[in-house]
Amino acid sequence: SAVADLMKIKTTGALFLLILICSSHVFGCIYNVRDIGFVDLVPHPYWLFCFVQDNTQEQVITALKQISYTTFLDSNIKVDIINVDQEKSHPAMEHLLFREIGSLPAAILLSPNGKSLVLPISASHEPFDKTVRSSFHSVISSPIREKILDQMVKAYCVVLLIEGKNEAENTRAYEVVSRTTRKIAKIMGQLPKRIEEPPHIIVMHQELIPEESLLLWSLGLEENQINKPHIAVIYGRGRRIGPLLTGEIITGDRLYRTLSIIGLSCDCGLDKRWMTGPLLPLIWDDKMQSDVVKFLGFDAENPMVKTEMSSIISIDLFKQTETDELREEVGNILDEYSEGLLEFEAEPNDERVSPAKLRELTSSETALPKSGLRLKTILYAMSALILLILAAGSIIWIRARRKLS
Repeated sequence: SAVADLMKIKTTGALFLLILICSSHVFGCIYNVRDIGFVDLVPHPYWLFCFVQDNTQEQVITALKQISYTTFLDSNIKVDIINVDQEKSHPAMEHLLFREIGSLPAAILLSPNGKSLVLPISASHEPFDKTVRSSFHSVISSPIREKILDQMVKAYCVVLLIEGKNEAENTRAYEVVSRTTRKIAKIMGQLPKRIEEPPHIIVMHQELIPEESLLLWSLGLEENQINKPHIAVIYGRGRRIGPLLTGEIITGDRLYRTLSIIGLSCDCGLDKRWMTGPLLPLIWDDKMQSDVVKFLGFDAENPMVKTEMSSIISIDLFKQTETDELREEVGNILDEYSEGLLEFEAEPNDERVSPAKLRELTSSETALPKSGLRLKTILYAMSALILLILAAGSIIWIRARRKLS
């Protein structure tokens, strides 16, 4: 009868909803923390402010516009050219005044955490265009950053070791990094999702520090302050995860905890702020994006992927100043988080140290392991089942309509 057919339709709909609810709970998140790092969910742009005035030559302004456009097209740098005579209330004017710059044109780079850096864009011994091009290029490229980009997509992460001035301390730091990355390599096969290569170590030797001053600045370091070795863990789209480790704070236990987080499923209950750490200023072009699709198996620029990951991390888009409470919270994550498959090295007298700055800011295809392949097979089967149920429900509904009419 028509009533029976309508009951069948309701039953089919209820079954469909039940399948959707159960599948979301059973299968959980298909992404890991590392995947989140490749998606540009929360803009963390660097701002480059170019200051000119009414009497600045037109060819100078044109050069600034053209060179900045071509240089920063595929980067995480936003450019704003400001006429100080016409835009006296522009928020960037405070940086110009603070730096006490007397002659224009001038350029100031602003980091996501509010730090500013004056860029040299004029020199008496060479053409203006050449100086600007060289200065702007240094913002998004350097030998170490090129090495980092070469490893970002395939490698688990990059462990950047910045050498200090003491050879013995450098040797100890390198041994810690080498031993810890080997431990991560041994457990990579047990992680929820396959990653092509283990953590990659990049060493910034002391003689490279002057050439990498802007990279150091983006990490919160000053060129003349690198007396002890420092370690930064970089992953995803050039993001730093966890605190900078310095000198005696560099231990296998601390580094292992940070590295282990990268391979975990993103529904593991971690504070999601760890997934949206500060970015390095760099280029992320179409080739890098296509490599992400090739090796990670998803398009990080796909709006549906971004929507799904946004719902996963559920972060608030507002700037939060650094507080003792935030540092304490991150410290608790480091001190308390553990997974059963990870074995930590016991290091006696390992004092707890608050991590460095972590801020929320306004501004061949990778295959899954056998368990992942089984998961995909089950998902495909469930999708087919849902389609069959919908088709059956449609047929029943059509028949019901015909009988009622």
